[in-house]
Amino acid sequence: MNEGLSPREHDEMRDVVLAGTQRVKPVGRHRTTMVAGAVALVLVGAVTGGAFTTAALLGSGAAPGPVSTATATEPAPSPTPEDSGPATDTDGVPAFGGDCAATLTDQEVDALRGIGMVRSDYRWRTGANDVLGGIDCVWVSEEAYLTANVHLFAYPESVVPAAVRDAVAEGCVDSGNGGGVTCTASGVVDGTWLLIRASGPADQVSASGVDALYTAAAARLGDHPRATPATRTSQWWAQPDCASLVSQIDPALYGFERIALLEPTTSDPGVHPEAIVSLAGAAYSCELHFTSGSGDTSTGEVVRIDVVPGGASTFPTAAGADGASPVTVSGTRAAVIVPGLDRYEGSGEVIVATDGVNMLMVTPDIVRQTSEAVPLAEVVFASMHP
Repeated sequence: MNEGLSPREHDEMRDVVLAGTQRVKPVGRHRTTMVAGAVALVLVGAVTGGAFTTAALLGSGAAPGPVSTATATEPAPSPTPEDSGPATDTDGVPAFGGDCAATLTDQEVDALRGIGMVRSDYRWRTGANDVLGGIDCVWVSEEAYLTANVHLFAYPESVVPAAVRDAVAEGCVDSGNGGGVTCTASGVVDGTWLLIRASGPADQVSASGVDALYTAAAARLGDHPRATPATRTSQWWAQPDCASLVSQIDPALYGFERIALLEPTTSDPGVHPEAIVSLAGAAYSCELHFTSGSGDTSTGEVVRIDVVPGGASTFPTAAGADGASPVTVSGTRAAVIVPGLDRYEGSGEVIVATDGVNMLMVTPDIVRQTSEAVPLAEVVFASMHP
């Protein structure tokens, strides 16, 4: 296993890789099990072996490398500033002004191990953190793939579920990865809950090092307006009913015979800081499983739906992201196809659409042209309501 990854983090990454390879199929809809299995072995080997450099995976900068963007079947005009912006601004104020560069300096994070770390920011923002008044930042080791990482979370204390706070293990614990540890420091600073978590080799990552990062970040909170969650309005979408959504979609619209909700693949209770946006009701998701045929001739693809009520203030970050391509999605104020948000590896593409108040993301299978999911996005968009 990779040094620096806890068993839960390793299992989650492995599940993500395997889930992706289970959806891989050659052109022509005839799945070749041997090929998919070989791909899975190679990818899981990469995850468990840790022999790849982070720079090679993320590119020369802090953000993951660019991903090619599909072109819509019909040309669409580029969103204008009027189209791209929200109809009404949210009153949420994210911690540190929503800027990960304002939380810790590169030198401070490097000092944790005495070896280079690189910040890996999101390519664009969904609005979920902004609605909650939060921020979520990651640094990863430069010299080898995920041998170490640092994660910073900051949210208004009022939006952090008690279960998440109670589950925090202060200090250092054995990560179960052969000499690896995970060290955590957390607290409340003027109403903002702040957590720093670092994972890596025990001889390089320490409680005192993480405490120093926490102290540095906490001291900078006062340099920015106090983190505040947005106030829900009557225009915000309600939580989508995934089962109802499935019943409204004709699978033939996506070239399949059947559609169902994808069964959960993990029993994780979901009380870690990464789950705050979903536990606090800032983001909702549904995974739609399309299938055809049976037995050896069966094919299937998964389309993920993500909804952020009130999150439209960050749509311009998607419209202006590298590789963004405007697309027409009926009924929306604006929509783009943009590279996804994986901060550890390359990503597939996502349709991001807004009505000026809310955000919708539709992520098709990586083997499908993203623009082919536009009809699905239109059905899903039409089903959303306050």
